[in-house]
Amino acid sequence: MSATSTSPYPTAIAGDGLELRPWDEDLLAQLAHWGERGFPFHAFDLGHLRDPTRARAELRRAREAGPHRHFVACEGETAVGRVSVNLRDRAGLYLWAVHVPPEHEGRGVCRRMMAALIDWLEDEYPGPDFVLTTNTFAERAHRAYDALGFRVAETRWHYDRPLAEELWRAPRDQRKAIEKHLRFHNGRWEVRTHLMARPQGKSLR
Repeated sequence: MSATSTSPYPTAIAGDGLELRPWDEDLLAQLAHWGERGFPFHAFDLGHLRDPTRARAELRRAREAGPHRHFVACEGETAVGRVSVNLRDRAGLYLWAVHVPPEHEGRGVCRRMMAALIDWLEDEYPGPDFVLTTNTFAERAHRAYDALGFRVAETRWHYDRPLAEELWRAPRDQRKAIEKHLRFHNGRWEVRTHLMARPQGKSLR
């Protein structure tokens, strides 16, 4: 199937000790109570899903028809990570919202859920490269991406609105921990970001 068309959600995508499943109400309730990492990873925190109104809106967004597919990684009935893909990005199959909460880190969840998604995408959407962007301070995530065959294609300065807004409020010691990855340019904070790419091919990992 070409990336200009889209297939329906699969019931589940099997992986190495986990499954990727579309969002549903039960999984969303688990996501709402995941641990949070806070600054500078606060854009991934999901405590806002404890608000019923925002939770309903997020579930609708996660299940709507369109170019994006949103998955929750599950070990048994336990939600341990999440990942999304834009099937129609001009750069390729764009992986985003790659998120493992702190209580499930250290067990290869990121690598395993991305490997499962990549396998499914290679079957359903053969051809386009896989691409993602990552802030250069996200070193734990980079190890998983490297293991899956992603390589840095470009490094650029990027205006990340949630991070930039929080930087005005962050104490100096928090900002200092990532300051080598930041610059203040034209009146706003920017963060150094890698564009990483990986061609299709199961032999790459």
